[in-house]
Amino acid sequence: RSRRGPTATHQPQAGGTLYIFTGPGPVGFRRSRLNSNVRPQRPLMTVSQQVQELIDGSGNNFHAKVARWFRDNGWRATVSPYYMDQSQQKAREIDLVVERAWQRTGTFGDEAGVVLTRLFVECKFVPAPAVFWFTAKNSAAVEQMLCDAGPFRLNNSYTQKHHYLAAGDRAAKLFTSSNSRGAEAEPFYKALNQSLNGLVSMRNQEPWFVREGKLGRQPIHIMDYPVVVCSSFDEIYAADFDGQHPTTQMGDNFQLEVQYAFIDNSGKARDELFLIDFIEFARLPALAAMIEADARAAGVLMPRA
Repeated sequence: RSRRGPTATHQPQAGGTLYIFTGPGPVGFRRSRLNSNVRPQRPLMTVSQQVQELIDGSGNNFHAKVARWFRDNGWRATVSPYYMDQSQQKAREIDLVVERAWQRTGTFGDEAGVVLTRLFVECKFVPAPAVFWFTAKNSAAVEQMLCDAGPFRLNNSYTQKHHYLAAGDRAAKLFTSSNSRGAEAEPFYKALNQSLNGLVSMRNQEPWFVREGKLGRQPIHIMDYPVVVCSSFDEIYAADFDGQHPTTQMGDNFQLEVQYAFIDNSGKARDELFLIDFIEFARLPALAAMIEADARAAGVLMPRA
């Protein structure tokens, strides 16, 4: 709407009586003048079937849905950051890196440090059946992995509260899907590889909260997690690696245990154990609760400043 004052034809007359005469018939109307701030509106056009198929088949709608969930629930989300894959010297992209800081308080309620949790997330729309084979989790190696990263300690009750250990003694080791066309085209292989590759390539970067100076000069401990968020578990099934139990539909979030060999940013060959959280979108609140519990446990074991 124009913010200019009324034109001369609308200004009140200085004095006397103003008479308005109208003739018989319907009352006329005056069309509002267009100015530079008003444009005739074009009718909305529907997108073509080809465009809609492009949108529906891209996976970006689900990617955006997951990003919104994290942002709406207190996480800082970076969408599609790129990094350099040291093993192949190629630029690659991961769907999301999300961060959240958990404040640790001292005896007198003062700020005594921060546990920063950082998730390297791949988003996977699941349109067709997939099967994961489960067996006993290597709990001793998982506990050692947690202690190597700190501040957890062996044979400590707070270490046992970490969801990698508390969520059960079984993990997936193998998988396949009906869309398989070789390992590199297998959708879950791509998801886990991008999540892990993003983590090992970016974990030495300063988190956003640190770069922006949001945490002050407090002691900081960073906990990194690889995560795959699935649209649904309706088409995902659990098979028994040892052949002792029947195949069933996946009923809850689960973990995939991976021994991952890679080249680090210094060019050194590394071989590390990882657990990847596979999360159904509807069960994201359960993941967030587990991550918070991990952070609270780590905060208890952090060295005092």
